[in-house]
Amino acid sequence: MRAYVLPDDESGPALTEVPAPQLADDEVLVRVRASSVNPHDAMVANGSAARYMTYHFPVVLGSDLCGTIDALGANVTDLAVGQRVFGLVRERVAARGSFAQLVAVPREWVVPAPDNLDDVSAGALGLAALTALRCVEAVRPAEGEAVLVNGATGGVGGYAVQMLADRGVHVIATARPGEEDELVRKLGATHVVDWSDGDLADAVRALRPDGVAAVVDLVNRDKDTLTALATRLMGPGGRVACTGHAADPERLPGIHAVNVLAEIDQDALLAIADLAGAGRLRAPVTRVFGLEEIDRAFAALSAGSLGKLAIRV
Repeated sequence: MRAYVLPDDESGPALTEVPAPQLADDEVLVRVRASSVNPHDAMVANGSAARYMTYHFPVVLGSDLCGTIDALGANVTDLAVGQRVFGLVRERVAARGSFAQLVAVPREWVVPAPDNLDDVSAGALGLAALTALRCVEAVRPAEGEAVLVNGATGGVGGYAVQMLADRGVHVIATARPGEEDELVRKLGATHVVDWSDGDLADAVRALRPDGVAAVVDLVNRDKDTLTALATRLMGPGGRVACTGHAADPERLPGIHAVNVLAEIDQDALLAIADLAGAGRLRAPVTRVFGLEEIDRAFAALSAGSLGKLAIRV
């Protein structure tokens, strides 16, 4: 089968022919129709993920997937060959991936894809939507509250804006004027602040003099920076969720601070499927690349592209 593969720790990834995966009893073999690129995939590709993952070469890259069941393991009885599913590859070992014609994954890693969702949209949910859901859950938003989404123009941010707006939250999204501003407003942002123009906390306070109830931070990796932002925008009872592991509860007394790491959870994938199937969550896909164009997709991701970059397999 064709797959986008990192052959060893000295070479770059390339599209090549590799053997089809072997199917274990508790797994399903998925014929991949679509995927998308995530910052995590770029880290696996450039080797920087080695600080938290073990590499088993050759590594097939890719996390997100939508496709059809090609074969079932002996212990899988609740899915059918030919059924369309979506999900993701998520484990501490870099080995199998979804930038391939076929991938074998544990049954728990996929759920049925909503009938009204096309392959490209379903293939762009996966890791970003799961991470966004965990961030939203962590800040426990209540209807009518104001929540800042810092880093709203990426995949996780786009999903977080929608999930918060769906819960009746007043979303303040960070974005630059133009296409970024237009995108986050279409996704449900109530207000937009330009993070590149002056002090972010001052800009938010100008909109909400009393501050915000919570912050979903998808940008900061520096504890000092996130601590300063959170304390200037929230008092006791505030909540912050961070994907950059910069939330330090000891520095944020009275504030519920969570560092979010999305692990596969079938119930969470089913919740995402329900939202997408009901039209309450859409994949903010801005560009679609072919399997042979993944290098270009990674380059676009590195350049700071908007929304999700999809891969059609």
